[in-house]
Amino acid sequence: MRWYFDYISPYAYLQSTKLGTLNQLQTVECVPVLFAGLLNHWDNVGPAEIEPKRKWTFREITWLANRDGIALTLPSSHPFNPLPLLRLSIVHNNDIAVVQRLFRYVWVEGNTPQDTAAFNALLDELNTDESALHADSVKAQLRGFGEQAIGTGVFGVPSIELDHDLYWGYNATDMAISALTEPGKYPREAITKADALPQGTARNRTTSTPETKPATGRTTPRIDLKPIDLAEPADLVAAIRKRRGGELIELDRLLLYSRPLAEGWNHFLGNIREHFAVDRKLRELAMCTVAVINRAEYEFSQHAPLYIKAGGSEEKAHLLRQPDTALSNPVFTEDEQLTIALTWQLTKDVRIDTELFDRAIEFFGDEHLVELVATIAAYNMVSRFLVAFELHPH
Repeated sequence: MRWYFDYISPYAYLQSTKLGTLNQLQTVECVPVLFAGLLNHWDNVGPAEIEPKRKWTFREITWLANRDGIALTLPSSHPFNPLPLLRLSIVHNNDIAVVQRLFRYVWVEGNTPQDTAAFNALLDELNTDESALHADSVKAQLRGFGEQAIGTGVFGVPSIELDHDLYWGYNATDMAISALTEPGKYPREAITKADALPQGTARNRTTSTPETKPATGRTTPRIDLKPIDLAEPADLVAAIRKRRGGELIELDRLLLYSRPLAEGWNHFLGNIREHFAVDRKLRELAMCTVAVINRAEYEFSQHAPLYIKAGGSEEKAHLLRQPDTALSNPVFTEDEQLTIALTWQLTKDVRIDTELFDRAIEFFGDEHLVELVATIAAYNMVSRFLVAFELHPH
């Protein structure tokens, strides 16, 4: 029996308390997978990404834990980056006792891997050097588990694989136990027929997400833009056109209501775009991530092509539509993941926690981190300006 799980899932925590029972019936092989990777592969979203469903999830989890006598303390925030726990699990060969301990760390003690003191105490308890979590072999094994899960048809966690059948979710625990202990009563023939149910008419799907939909139905800015052929003030218009490659974009035609603003903006943002030492790809990545979080679709439409041109990809640009999962998606390189995480914390919380800051300063160095943080801060200003005037792409 294979058990696919991610520590980010409260339903996986509930089922983890049943592993002893399952292991007595048939040996359980624990297989950690990155839930975000499954979502991305199947073009799905997690329950925490749909606000009413997120609220329901934690109401249901609380009720189920109370019903089944399972200890539960919700973590300090959710979703969180589960990668350190997934890798820690692999370092300890996914031993059932260790897996259950790591689940308790989150769902009984209320910690996340980003709670630095608590996580360091957990590493000490397990006699583990943090450097082991960053070994290439550990990262490769986690990617391999994800590929294995997808190849098996796993689309969510927790999932039990038993005799080539999958049982998804905490509520499927009894179904899997029934298949093991009551083969005569298990309605296998009826379930096989259910598998063959033809697919009917499918709904049309779009690529827009709640993070990027405009807050209103307005398609024009709240105030009229300056004319596209604006000639005055001539020196400033010429300077902006030069930086833009000859054309005033809609944002410029809004900024030009104030000469000091447009002048300062052109110089400041021009320096960030053209003269910073930190990798251009990371700058554009940060700009795209800010845009998604702040629902500044105009900003995203301007910078996603530039991110791709600077070395990103269309796939990664699409994955940035869900930055909270992108920050731990192995499709992104380590420097990209760090950039997304920095952008997420600065934009959502206006601060960077100690653990992330220490990792970032070690990875990027002083100059590049200063420039990266300045880029994130500056483009938060950009997005707020755009959203306030409801400037959207055409």
